[in-house]
Amino acid sequence: MGGKQPTQIRCTETDPSLEFDLFESVRIRLVEVLSRRGYEPLEAERVALYLVESARPYPRFLRLLTAPAPPADDEVIDALGKVIDGLPALEKAQSILLRVETDETD
Repeated sequence: MGGKQPTQIRCTETDPSLEFDLFESVRIRLVEVLSRRGYEPLEAERVALYLVESARPYPRFLRLLTAPAPPADDEVIDALGKVIDGLPALEKAQSILLRVETDETD
C-alpha cells in the first residue's frame, strides 16, 4: 500500500470500492496495532476482521439518522437490524481480546 494516503475518503452507496478500501485500511491498521501490542498474527487478523464486520452497517445507519429529512420508520428499522446483526461479530472480537488478555495475566 505504498504511496500517498487519501486525505479525504468519500463513501457513497454507488461506489462500494471506496467503502471496501476504507474498511480494508481500517482492518490493516488494526492488525498492525494489535500485533505491536503482542497479539499473535492470526488472532490480530481475526479480531480486526470481526470488528470491521460489525462496523460496516454504522455509516449507513448514521447517514440515515442525520439526513436533513427524517427517514421513514421502515428505513430506520432496517438499518438498525443490520447494526444489531453485527453484534455477534463484535462479541467474537471481545472474546478473543479478553481471552488473550486473561492468558497474559496468568
